[in-house]
Amino acid sequence: MKKYLVGDLLREYFGDEVFNLIGELSKKRDYSEFKLAEALKMEVNETRNLLYRLHSLNLASFARKKDNKIGWYIYYWTFHDDLINDFLLRYKKSQLESLRERFLKEGKSDFYSCLNKCVRLDFDKACDFSFHCPECGELLGREAEGDEKRLGSEMIKINAEIGFLEGLQKKAAITQNPPATGGKSADASGNANKVKKERKDKNGNLF
Repeated sequence: MKKYLVGDLLREYFGDEVFNLIGELSKKRDYSEFKLAEALKMEVNETRNLLYRLHSLNLASFARKKDNKIGWYIYYWTFHDDLINDFLLRYKKSQLESLRERFLKEGKSDFYSCLNKCVRLDFDKACDFSFHCPECGELLGREAEGDEKRLGSEMIKINAEIGFLEGLQKKAAITQNPPATGGKSADASGNANKVKKERKDKNGNLF
């Protein structure tokens, strides 16, 4: 599994512009949208639109403060990187479910495609168009093999990505809630130290 998989998945979902914005926004909290736009060499309105996209997914929040010098309200943005892993897990699981549905459909129906690669239709839809392409009018040809092999490979890849993300989720949970030391082992250690100390006091020697 790639070391930078999380970054790859973010770029896959959002595209380069939002991905680059996330990289800059992650550097500090309460980042002025004007300074953010300047750092990204983008227009403020364009930057703000990208920020609102993150906000709609609960991945970024803002605080509005009035600048007394210019009399305008300035928005200060914060990126919630602690929510990224859960977001990507939901995205990948949804993607996997969609592929599963397509995989099952592939095994139940014949597919017909246009020689000009305009469309790909199942039997019922191809029949509706009299087996002619609805875009260019060419006769549709029946595919010799379905798309099951490619879909199966994609599902294996996404399953691996989900496993990686779930592993990160478990590690984060352990870091936030470390297991408490058991009372029994603590007592045993305490008793051992006590015995050692008593022997040391009695003999006057260091062990």
